Amino acid sequence: MSRLISIAICLLISLSAVASGERDFASKFMETCEEDTALQCVTVSPKMMEQLTKTGEGRSEHMTQAIQKLKSARIVTATSRPDDYYQMAEELLKKNSQRFKRFDSYHSNHAYGSIYSRQAKNGNTVELILLHCDSSKHKLVVVNLTGDIDDEFVTCITKNLDN
Repeated sequence: MSRLISIAICLLISLSAVASGERDFASKFMETCEEDTALQCVTVSPKMMEQLTKTGEGRSEHMTQAIQKLKSARIVTATSRPDDYYQMAEELLKKNSQRFKRFDSYHSNHAYGSIYSRQAKNGNTVELILLHCDSSKHKLVVVNLTGDIDDEFVTCITKNLDN
C-alpha cells in the first residue's frame, strides 16, 4: 500500500514538473528581474476570474464569455524607471521571437505600448502580452493573459488602449 502511494506521489510530481515547463511571459520577466524590488506582480486567481465573468452593466455577453475562457491573468507593474523596464520586457520578447509575435503597437503624447501574442500549433492564440508605459505617470504595466483568446477579444482590448 505504501509503495502504491509512493508511486502515485512520484507520478504527481512528474506531471507537475512537465506542466510547469511551459511558463508564461510574466514568470520569465519576473525571473530576469528577481532581485529587483521595484517590480510587483499580481496573479488574478481563478476565483477572481469567476467574479469578472458575472455580467455587469456595460459588459457585453461576448466579453463575459471571453473572460471565462481565460486561464490566468498576471499583472506586472513598476512605478520607477518604466522606460527601462519596458525596454527589458521588449528585449525578452524579441529574444523569444520564435514563441512571441508582435501583434500591434501604439504611441500617444504620454504613453506607448506593444501587444504580443503566442499561438499554439493549431494557430489559436493562447497567450497575450500587453506592454504599456505611461511616461507622464512614470508607470509600467504588463498584462499577461493565458487561455483560449479569440480575435474578437483581442480587437476589443486594442480598441480600448487609446482610452
